[in-house]
Amino acid sequence: MKLDLILDSLPYTIHRFSPSTPASAYLPLVDNQDWYSITKTPDEISLVISHDWTDINSDQLIPNCEHKVSPDWRCFKVQGPLDFSYVGIMANLSGALAENKISVFVVSTYDTDYILVKKDKALDAKTVFESIGHSVLVL
Repeated sequence: MKLDLILDSLPYTIHRFSPSTPASAYLPLVDNQDWYSITKTPDEISLVISHDWTDINSDQLIPNCEHKVSPDWRCFKVQGPLDFSYVGIMANLSGALAENKISVFVVSTYDTDYILVKKDKALDAKTVFESIGHSVLVL
């Protein structure tokens, strides 16, 4: 299957909070964001936002909360919507990147999938995707 991907050239940041962090502490981070994802499990809260928040002092923003930040990610969007009957999309994309030693962070939605790579690997990932037959548009 040939996929069409879009590489967003804007920065993305991944945050990790303890699962007991109240939503009121981290929801201000998503204000005015075009794209964000929040996932909560018994072990953590992961927040991905389409903005680089490296200038934020996490102790001032979220006092007394466990908070880790990983900045400098870029996001590839698989053009969708994708039907649930499609099998192996993320295996194909992430497997090709793994073969090229490129780490990923994946977000899936009802309509499509997103694959984030560190900024310094974004062009390498684009090349990998194109080498396995996919097209990549850079915004």
